[in-house]
Parts: sequence; C-alpha cells; structure tokens
Amino acid sequence: MNQHPSSVAITKDKPEAGQVVTELSRAFDALEVKDFRLVIEIAKGLLKTNKKIPQAHYLIGRVTIETRQLDIALKALETAVELDGTVAEYWAFLALVYSQIGNMVKAENAVVAAQQIGSDKAYILHPIAHVLSVLGHAEEAVKNLRIAVQNSPNNGIYHHALGVSLLELGDFSGAQQSLKKAVALNENDAESWWILSSLVKAQNNDLAEQLLALMKKTETTPRAHAFLGYAAGKLFEDTQCWDKAFEVFERGAAAKRKIVDYDSSEAKKTFEVIKSVCTENWLNTSVNETNETAPIFIIGQPRTGTTLIDRIISSHSLVHSAGEPVQLAMSLRAITGVRTKEFISAELINKSHYVTGAELAQSYLTGLARLRGKTPYFIDKFPMNFMLVGFIAKAFPKAKIIHVTRSPADTCFAVFKQLFEEVYQHSYAQSEMAEHFVMYRQLMEHWHTIMPGKILDIAYEDVIADNEVQARRLIQHLGLDWEDTCINFEKNNTAVVTASAAQVREKAHNRSIGRWKNYKNQLSPTLDILKAAGISP
Repeated sequence: MNQHPSSVAITKDKPEAGQVVTELSRAFDALEVKDFRLVIEIAKGLLKTNKKIPQAHYLIGRVTIETRQLDIALKALETAVELDGTVAEYWAFLALVYSQIGNMVKAENAVVAAQQIGSDKAYILHPIAHVLSVLGHAEEAVKNLRIAVQNSPNNGIYHHALGVSLLELGDFSGAQQSLKKAVALNENDAESWWILSSLVKAQNNDLAEQLLALMKKTETTPRAHAFLGYAAGKLFEDTQCWDKAFEVFERGAAAKRKIVDYDSSEAKKTFEVIKSVCTENWLNTSVNETNETAPIFIIGQPRTGTTLIDRIISSHSLVHSAGEPVQLAMSLRAITGVRTKEFISAELINKSHYVTGAELAQSYLTGLARLRGKTPYFIDKFPMNFMLVGFIAKAFPKAKIIHVTRSPADTCFAVFKQLFEEVYQHSYAQSEMAEHFVMYRQLMEHWHTIMPGKILDIAYEDVIADNEVQARRLIQHLGLDWEDTCINFEKNNTAVVTASAAQVREKAHNRSIGRWKNYKNQLSPTLDILKAAGISP
C-alpha cells in the first residue's frame, strides 16, 4: 500500500538522522501490517529524543484513529501539520478526525489543504473522499475514489468505498459493480456483502446460503459475523423464508451486541434527567428570541420514514437537506466540555442546563456552515435529536420540528433488523430495543406537554396511503408555497447517506407496513414490553 509519507526523509546533517530514518521506515512497515503496538512503541521512542519529528506524530495519529482514541489522534495530527504543513496525508487524516468529532468547518479546511497539496496515492485519496462525502460533496468523493481504484486496483477497500459513494448518488449499477469487485478481491469483505444484499432482490436462496457458509468462518470476528447475518437475513426475506430470516437477523444482532458498549441503566437515567432538566420553566429561560433562523428538524426513530419525509420536503426549491449531522449534540458537548462515551448522556444534559439558546445556536450554525446549502431553509434529519427538542426550541424559536411516527411493532422490528455503525446501540437485543422505544414514546409525550403545538406528528402509514395529501400538509406547515416536485421526490437527485439510500429512489410503497406480523412469535419479548407499557403494536 506504500503508506510512507513523502516527507519521510530527515535532514542528514545530524548524526542521529540515519537512525531516525531507519526507525521511521520500520514504523511505517508495521503500520502496513497493522502492528499498532510496534508503531506506537517506535513513534514514542523517537519523540522521547526529539519532539519535532512530524512523521512520529502522524504515526500516532494513524494508530489512534484505528483504535478510536480521537482526542489523541487530533492532538497528534494537529502537531504533525504544525511541524510540516506540506504533506497531503497529514491534512487528509486530520480532516478525517475533524469530521469524526463533528467539527465540519475544520474538516473542510483540512481537506482543502490536502487537495491543494495533492496526491494520487489511494490511501490518501480514501480519507479525502470520505470527508468530502460527509460534507455533502459526493460527486467529488467519487472522482477521488475512481483515481484510487485506478492506482490501486487490487485493493478491495477502495472498490468498497467507491461503491458506497456511488450508492449515495443513486448509481445502483455502478455501486453493484464496485461492491462485486470488492468481494471478488476479498470474499470475506462482510460489509460489502451487506450493502450488496440491499441492492439485489433475491430470487432464490443461493446467495443467502453462500453467506451462511461465510458466517461459519467469522464466529470469532463479531463485526463481520454481524454484517453477514444481516445480509443473509435480508436475502431470506426476499424469498419470504421468514423463520430463516429472523434466525440470522438474531445471530447478527447477537454478534453486534458483543462489541457495542450500551448500558440500559445509563440510558434510563439519561431519559429521566432530560425530563427533570427540560421543564416548562427551563424552556422559557435564556431563549434565543431574536434569532430568525428557522431550521427544519425531522426527528423520531430510525427506519420510520424520516428519510422519505426529508426527500419530500427537500424536493422544494427553497429547502436544502443537510442530511443527518450530529451537530446539535456535538455543539452541546463542545460548549460543556463533556466527553462521555454515550453520545447524549445524563451528564451532558445536566451540564447543558445553563447553556443559552444564543450560544447553542451560534455553535450549531457555525458547525453546519458547510452543510446548510444556499437555500433559505435547511433540514437537519438526525432522528436522535428527539432527545434534544427542548434545546432546539430554545436555540431556534422559529424552527419547525416534524416528528415522524410508525406503528410500534413495525418500528421495533425495522430497527432490530438494521445494522447501524455508531448510533442506536440499543437495537441489538429485543428487550433493550423495546425498553428504549417505550422511553422514546414517554419523552415525546413530555415534549408535547411542555410545548403544545410546537411539534408536527406525521405518520409513515399516512404518507404511504396518500402521499400528496400528507406532502401538502407538510409544505403548508412549513409556510411554503406548494410545488409539484414534492410529490415526485424519487426524482430528487441529491445524495443520500443513510440506510435508506436505495429505497428513497423509488415511489412510496406499502411493502414494509405490517412486516412484523411475519415474525409475531419471534418478537414476543418486544411485544410483551410494549403491551406492559400500554402501547399497542
């Protein structure tokens, strides 16, 4: 892969220069084979004698990105570019870290710096493309990835990334071609199999059985096992083999649950703290009353049609979709300095008690500067913002909040059979998933109680039953003039980066309504929890 930075050479006028070059070469070789322990050992050893070796800081940054120690990665890569700002890979991986921590302004500045320096190396183009995609520049991401696969044709990682970006743009045949190339190069590329499964309609169980055979090889690698389980489950659903489908969904979920750090007691505490902090009196203090900005927030549970609603509204000429930014929570984390493992935690809510609407709005709008587009209105479609509705109302009194609902049993099953990367950690065990759904419903009741009329509820089933009536209702609620493009949302050609990327390119359909009934017996743990909470399926 040749991951040695172009600046690896050290000035040779110092006696120790040769030894430094040798050690750096060893470290980059170790990085190639993912011997992260050795990389860190060498880098730290070099920095003990000279703290101004940019490559050593870069190496620490690369390893800590892999190990998700983003605070360390950020410091290391910022130091690398301070010491030498002429190296494209330093800026590329710094941009990646900025995007992962939600600082989109710095992410864009860093990725621009990387592009201005320039490189045709695939391992540099890859993070550049990822950041461009996150920033909403999917077409530019594809251009970079096409160069990457051209220059490194035998590495499936880049074919996979190209497939994902093409899917975002709605190029399904191109996405399939790239993902098939990825699995041809690496049969064990479970994530590519998973995405491929969403792009095909199985006519028989041959591919599903092939994936089951691969699952036998991944018993000790839960992440791959999970991807393959969810992929096979989807394919079995295509052929209406409901029992087999649920069996592998459940196996995939169990594998994923092994590697997520979810604490149901902490989640319950967080929901209780939200209701105790975000009271009606609190809602009326430190409100950003003079702010005229009116973002459109689409909230709810994942897999309930939030992307469908986003596509309907963003088909209007005055509205741009910013996708699913996590900026609202990131702004609260930045203002309060909270760094809990839970994205939205009890500690975050408690420390955000005295955050003013004005400072939250300023931080949020600054963070979204590159994603908001140039239209008068923009959409923030991060479903989990349902936990922060009170903060939305304080920061943006004129914001429009649309809450998308779906039948509880369909919602719970749709969440359970969907694999998520970083969010919705509660979704891999039926009891945790159902309990979380109950807490969500109770919190939405709380918001409706303390801010009556602020939130528009819209049911997925109603949108499917009469698309135009509900679309007109949405546009009227937003105070916009009707445009016929809003009922032809499948022609909306903007990029989609959610799990619904394939579905929203077609007309609304009712195939998923009542799907849970095929699994009524298997879902009894979920249904029992809903029933105990007084929630009908």
